[in-house]
Amino acid sequence: MNKNKFNKLIVLSILVALASILSYFDTYICSLIPMGILRYKLGLANIVIMVILYNYDFKSAIFSVVVKSIIVGLFFGATGLITFILSLSGSMLSLIGMYCFKKLLPKSNFTPIIGLIGGFLHPVGQIIGAILIYGFKDFFASSMITAPIMLILGIITGIIVGYTTKLINKRLENKFN
Repeated sequence: MNKNKFNKLIVLSILVALASILSYFDTYICSLIPMGILRYKLGLANIVIMVILYNYDFKSAIFSVVVKSIIVGLFFGATGLITFILSLSGSMLSLIGMYCFKKLLPKSNFTPIIGLIGGFLHPVGQIIGAILIYGFKDFFASSMITAPIMLILGIITGIIVGYTTKLINKRLENKFN
């Protein structure tokens, strides 16, 4: 393994660890506000995923999302499989949406908009995951009110995540390469 690949692996490992810690911290903070089957999270880990998306390739971002989801699933023991499925489904849909819009809007001025897209798609992915786990009937009965709230909060926090990512990327300016 050459030096550049090794350095990239080290930096990605640190970023995935940071994303996992932020996701755990986010879950802890938001567990104080129960919202039915689904639990809302602020999306702090998405800041790290967006930094990876902007500074590395799409493959590295996918790898980071999968590893972060596995680690976060392991944090939660018995409910870890459900946490893993919800985390992975939300994160993957969010990442794919952000990647597509990043290709359409390549300038860094659009980072908050791309964050908004990710913030909206993350709960959509979690809703899809919850429907697969619990079935539509059970999901619909318990989450009729919480799902729209999650979508609205996702948009708001997505903009904040995108803006934060923009500030971080401005500070980093090619430090990863």
